[in-house]
Amino acid sequence: MAVLKPRNRIFLIRLTQEEYDALRAVSVDRGARNLSDFARSMLLTAVERSKSVGGESLAEVSQTLLCLQEVVGRMAERIEEMSQTKAALREAKKA
Repeated sequence: MAVLKPRNRIFLIRLTQEEYDALRAVSVDRGARNLSDFARSMLLTAVERSKSVGGESLAEVSQTLLCLQEVVGRMAERIEEMSQTKAALREAKKA
């Protein structure tokens, strides 16, 4: 399938390993083809939502992104807890 509008711009964002893992997990859960597509979709959805609501300000879009960041952070914490539980179970099996 040919791309009608080639994507030739790059937007970089730095994440901790935990944030990355959490974002990756959500993208897989939502059936995204890859993490890039998922992140692009989420960002563009926020932008489109701002247009349809009468043009949210940049501050409101930033607030939406902050909320997403908080959600990803909480997910990272849960993943870390699960990882620690798994490690503890492995140790208990060895004992």
